[in-house]
Amino acid sequence: MMNEGKLSIPFFPDTEDICQSTKQLTNMICHTEDYKCYQKDLAVLKAQEELYHKFKEFRGKSLHLQLEREQEQYFERMESLHSEYKDVLTEPVVVDFLSAEQRMCKLMRIVYDGIAEDIKLDLSYMDEV
Repeated sequence: MMNEGKLSIPFFPDTEDICQSTKQLTNMICHTEDYKCYQKDLAVLKAQEELYHKFKEFRGKSLHLQLEREQEQYFERMESLHSEYKDVLTEPVVVDFLSAEQRMCKLMRIVYDGIAEDIKLDLSYMDEV
């Protein structure tokens, strides 16, 4: 229904509108309990410098193994890495941080999936890889 004397002009968002909406979404995410918990747990972990250093070392080695996944004995090497860093990975501070990080990753996945579901891009070329 049109108001008398006013034209209804359709809204066509531009890049600036999308940037502003992205900032609003980011702000919303930063105010979630999951994000606040993640930041708190990260700060607690970083406060224990030696533990944080060992944890980062583990993550670097783990990432390196994951990127070279074609290599033989991947699972054995990953299991060995976990055994080597068992004392780090079982620290309550690390367990709490990993739990908070997992919740944040789940939230981000929901956001990414929601965007990808409605924006139709032709990614069929990836099926060949």
